[in-house]
Amino acid sequence: MDLLEAYRLLIQAAEAGANVTGLADMFNEALAGGRLGPDFGVLAARLTAEAEQARAVSLAVLAAALVAAGVLAFLLYRYRRTIVGWIWLAVWRRGFLRPGSGKARTLLFDEEVAAVVVAVAVVLLAFIAALELRPAVAEPFSAIGLLGPGGKIGGYPSNVSAGQPVRLYIFLYNHMGRPVWYVVEVKVDNGTALPPLPNTPVLTIQRLLLEGQNWTAPLTISFNYTGRWRLVAELWEVYPNGTTAYTGQYVQLWLNVTGTPK
Repeated sequence: MDLLEAYRLLIQAAEAGANVTGLADMFNEALAGGRLGPDFGVLAARLTAEAEQARAVSLAVLAAALVAAGVLAFLLYRYRRTIVGWIWLAVWRRGFLRPGSGKARTLLFDEEVAAVVVAVAVVLLAFIAALELRPAVAEPFSAIGLLGPGGKIGGYPSNVSAGQPVRLYIFLYNHMGRPVWYVVEVKVDNGTALPPLPNTPVLTIQRLLLEGQNWTAPLTISFNYTGRWRLVAELWEVYPNGTTAYTGQYVQLWLNVTGTPK
């Protein structure tokens, strides 16, 4: 199966609310050099159908709950005097009644206050329904980081010999609210222009991450010419329509390369 078609099926299943962890694992195996068989499409279709069915049931239950809450609110509003009277009698069974002014002494019997309470309840129910129907990430973003030889921040080399392998790590994080197919283009440059650079990548790293996932990958590179060089890792995103766009995120490391060029 074509990777782009598999990517579309995976996103479709995720949007339906399915657990696509298994699909993501299969997809990443294919990115690492494996192959996607027809079972990927079958699994994606089944997960999508099951998720859509579960969502329909959830919506039906939510609609029934909203209707029931509305009916209950109406009944409470309509019979609030009777209900308060029952409660009063239940609490003060042995009390004594005495003549009053005939005017309500509680805001429960005020028409405007009761209407406001009902309106607030309706707004709260609508807000809860909106969160249930359209969960979304408030501030979506993608992140890339460069870690040192120990796989942690710090300890970065500043001087290396020409031809000497440099061991680093690339860190990726997805907070876009959806699965994202990331492409990291690693480039070598001795200028100061801002990415994306027109240079041909010396290394390309690809990974699909689900919402909230992070991933760390080793990176080994060597410089064949002396001087002051920088390693630049640009973060790109593949879209379901087949286009690849720069995310605006990058990391870089300047190095002094010494010794005899190889």
